[in-house]
Amino acid sequence: MSRLTVGIDTHRLIGAQGGVGRYLRELLWAWARRPLPFARVRLYCPRPLPEGTLPEGHPYDVRVTRGTGPIGVWQHTSLARAARADSVLFCPSYVAPLTFRGKFVVTVHDAIHEVMPEAFPRRDRYRALLYRHSARRAALVVTGSEAARRDLIHHYGLPATRVRAIPLGADALPVGTDDACVRASLGLAATPFVLFVGKFTRRRRLMELVEMTAKLEAAGRPHALVLVGDDPHGFPLAERARELGIADRVRILGPLDDHEVAALYRAADVFIYPSEYEGFGLPVVEAMAAGTPVVTLDNTSLVEIAGGAAVLLPDANPLKMAAAVEDVLDDTTLRADLIARGRRRARGYTWSATADATLAALQDAAEGP
Repeated sequence: MSRLTVGIDTHRLIGAQGGVGRYLRELLWAWARRPLPFARVRLYCPRPLPEGTLPEGHPYDVRVTRGTGPIGVWQHTSLARAARADSVLFCPSYVAPLTFRGKFVVTVHDAIHEVMPEAFPRRDRYRALLYRHSARRAALVVTGSEAARRDLIHHYGLPATRVRAIPLGADALPVGTDDACVRASLGLAATPFVLFVGKFTRRRRLMELVEMTAKLEAAGRPHALVLVGDDPHGFPLAERARELGIADRVRILGPLDDHEVAALYRAADVFIYPSEYEGFGLPVVEAMAAGTPVVTLDNTSLVEIAGGAAVLLPDANPLKMAAAVEDVLDDTTLRADLIARGRRRARGYTWSATADATLAALQDAAEGP
């Protein structure tokens, strides 16, 4: 029997869970259903994990290693000390502890700080340096797409053999049993809408989506724009909608739970994702899995994961986006084709495959030099 042990930084499972929290949660649930090549899997967290985070009967050794100060301090001190006896430490969120001297695998989901430094304030430069430092020290670096892998190799100067592209899954959306109730509870019972899901960032061109909605309104297509996700920067989207006279057409719902998001994917007439850079772009694949036509941009990993199953635009020009949405709404042949191709494409992305490939990376790192 293997004597290898793996430690996992699980702080992203506490509090509001963004994409990284979702990624880690899906891995842990998938690993709980299969034999593991490790004698012990230890989950390190700064405080107890919320109820329901892990499946019942899970095989994990959950260790609360409390510390003082912000999460970054906990990572570089308490986590580093707690995991020093493990064969390998898995860091799923860009950063490994600076003081950790053992072997580790780090997931760097994208290289956006290197590719688009102008999209971030000066204070984020320290974070970018941490990402680079963690990647260069890692036994292996995991990322979500070949596009992101190429960026990391180029910008971080990493050997190609130490960077693995492991796509994410799209098969964990809750099955719809109460979609109509969810729509009604969100005030969308009888409203046709275009959907965006994701953290609100400048690169995702949300202001242009509001302007696109005004152009659809002017063209006699009174579709609402539904925006789902965390807005840490406080974009003035509602104010812009009022200026354009479409305040009632822009619905900013904030973060929602998985059942609500899944219901909206299935109900939307079009899913749109005008991002200038993505390491993977999970909402695009999830929308395709839900049978919703997708409009996105012709760049980075979005081309790779869409695989010819989405409408690809050269940029986030509001007029071009409005025209693309109108085409999908009006052309029944195009719409049916996008739905069929999207579902086929999404079937190739499973969390089971993601879990297996990530587990192999951890085992290789633990057993390697």
